[in-house]
Amino acid sequence: MIHRIIYWFRNDLRLHDNEAFLSATQIAQEVVPVYVFDPRQFEKTKFGFRRAGALRAQFLLESVLDLRNRLREKGGDLLIRVGKPEEIIAELAEQYGAQYIYTSKEIAPDETSVETSLSKNLKVVNVDIKLFWMSTLGNVLDLPFPIAKLPFDFDDFYEALKGDIRVKTASPEPEKVTLPQGYEAGLIPSLPMLAIDPMEVEHSKSDTSPPQKGGETMGLLNLSTFIENTIKSGQTLVSDTPIIDYGLSTWLSLGCLSQKYIYESLLPYAGNNQVEKVIFDLLKRDFAHWTLLRHGSRLFKPGGIKHEINKRWLNDLPLFEKWTTAKTESEAVNKVITKLISTGTLTIAERIVAADYLANELGLNWTWGAMFYESFLVDYNVAGNWFRWNNVSGVGSK
Repeated sequence: MIHRIIYWFRNDLRLHDNEAFLSATQIAQEVVPVYVFDPRQFEKTKFGFRRAGALRAQFLLESVLDLRNRLREKGGDLLIRVGKPEEIIAELAEQYGAQYIYTSKEIAPDETSVETSLSKNLKVVNVDIKLFWMSTLGNVLDLPFPIAKLPFDFDDFYEALKGDIRVKTASPEPEKVTLPQGYEAGLIPSLPMLAIDPMEVEHSKSDTSPPQKGGETMGLLNLSTFIENTIKSGQTLVSDTPIIDYGLSTWLSLGCLSQKYIYESLLPYAGNNQVEKVIFDLLKRDFAHWTLLRHGSRLFKPGGIKHEINKRWLNDLPLFEKWTTAKTESEAVNKVITKLISTGTLTIAERIVAADYLANELGLNWTWGAMFYESFLVDYNVAGNWFRWNNVSGVGSK
């Protein structure tokens, strides 16, 4: 049996259906759970807003705190550090004499760059890293085609998959977490420790819409409430309204909820239209993820996954600032941007209204708008956000 494994939590801030963490607790005598706050995620962009804004940061802090509390219930704890994960995880591996690093696999360029750097640093201390695929309903190998032949449009993807959806059983929570002696968990940072003024949150808060609270506990409660009030009650779900508008996407964004767990929780009610609608939405999230895996960095470029290199976009900062400060000529757009800044939440229809205006009415560089959404949307997930902006801007699938 392996003596010690460091488990690096990333966008999987949960104990339910966490195959990687469960595996670590089963194969190692001791596990060192770790979360690293990367200051680079909160730095300001060239436009003045942060990569991850104050409301997103607050939701993350709440989610990490909840994870720590749940680990403590299992006899464990969560080691907290602030810095570059690729350096800190390697240092911890040497400090604790770990044989392996276990963590979830990410596919966006920034995250994979960190993985590559960490892998190089671990070779110096002779420690291996094991990556687990946990972001979708199924594994890439479960798709009925190689990723290189991923359909360009979601409709084709759905037609190929709907009769053969392969979803493994959700993993149970570990029964117990055993820590090494002398474990020093450290403090969860405050907003100022992440160079964020707490007033940024206060200025963002809306009196009429209290912010959603982060963490697995609230995510599971929200799912239970959704099933009780929407699925069991037979409430009709609007056909073109995704799970974003029913609140589940907020906890999915940091992995406080698992897609597989949602799918499994709905199986007892299979056959009704509401359940089929949610599964459809989960597959749409998966398709964005597979599109990122298939097309890589093209998803983040002005030409998009269509590689529209001849399409020209305006790089007009004053015009962009009117959009970001809700001072455009469109009252509908201004209302959406004001809501985004004050609450961190938007319906899918609202996201499309503001995005369509920026890209297709103003002709502005749509990647700027995608960065703005990245900063302010509390339920931001990299694949879904950039995939949707590709499509609205006419450089994606549909």
